Amino acid sequence: MKEWIVLSLGEYMNCIQSNFAYGYLYRGVPDAINHHLIPGVGRHLANFVRSGKTKQDLLFEEKSAFSIFYKEARASISSEPGSYWEWLALAQHHGLPTRLLDWSYSAAAALFFAVESDGQNDAAVYVLDRSIKFLSVNQAKSTDPLSWGELVAYHPRHVTLRISAQNGLFTCHPDPTVPIDKEVVAKILIPRKFCFSVFHGLNIMGINRKTLFPDVDGLAAWIKKMKYESVKEYASVESQGQSPGGCDVG
Repeated sequence: MKEWIVLSLGEYMNCIQSNFAYGYLYRGVPDAINHHLIPGVGRHLANFVRSGKTKQDLLFEEKSAFSIFYKEARASISSEPGSYWEWLALAQHHGLPTRLLDWSYSAAAALFFAVESDGQNDAAVYVLDRSIKFLSVNQAKSTDPLSWGELVAYHPRHVTLRISAQNGLFTCHPDPTVPIDKEVVAKILIPRKFCFSVFHGLNIMGINRKTLFPDVDGLAAWIKKMKYESVKEYASVESQGQSPGGCDVG
C-alpha cells in the first residue's frame, strides 16, 4: 500500500488525478491511527471477548439483529427492498451495525468525511483497488449477504438520496471482524492542522453536509457547523491574516 501526505485540497486533488484513474473507490476516516477498515458489526468483537463471548456469538447476534430489522422495519418504510442485500443496505443506512463498509466513487466526498470532524490525530482517505469484484444483479436477487463467501463490492438498486448524493456503495465482508488488507492500494494522509482549511475549501466547492445529506437533517447539520462549531477555526485563520485556503485546485 502506497502512502502520501497532502497539505491542501489542491495537493489532494492533484494526487488523485495523477495516480488513480476512473473506477477506484474511496473511504475517508477522521482518525488515521486508530481506525481500521472493519465493518460496524466487527467493531463490537472486542466488547464480546471482554464479556467472555466469542466471534461465533457475535455472528449469531448479527443474524438475529438483521432478522429483527427485516421483520419490524416494514411498517416504517414506503418502498420495500427487493432482496436481502437491499435490506442489509437499508439497515446500514439507518445505523444498524452490519458487515457492510461504506465507500464512495467520489474522492471529494471521501475527503469530506475525513476532515469534517475535530480530532487529535491525522485524517486519511483510503483507496480501494478498482479490480475488486462487484456483485451482479442476479446474485443480489438469489443469495444471502450473511452467507456470501468473498469480499465483494455492492451497489444497491434501492438507492437512497444520501447514497446517491455521496456516490456511495459498499463492500460486503465474509468475515466482518477482519480488516481489508491487500485490496487497499493507497492511504492519503491529511495532517490534523490542515484539516480545517481542506474542509473549508470543500465547502466553497459545494461539498458539505447540505449537499451530501440532502434532507432536513443534513441542512441543519450544515448550518450548525458553519454558524457555531467552526467559529474558533475561522477566527484563528482570520486573526493570522490568512485565508482558510484549500482552493488551489488546478
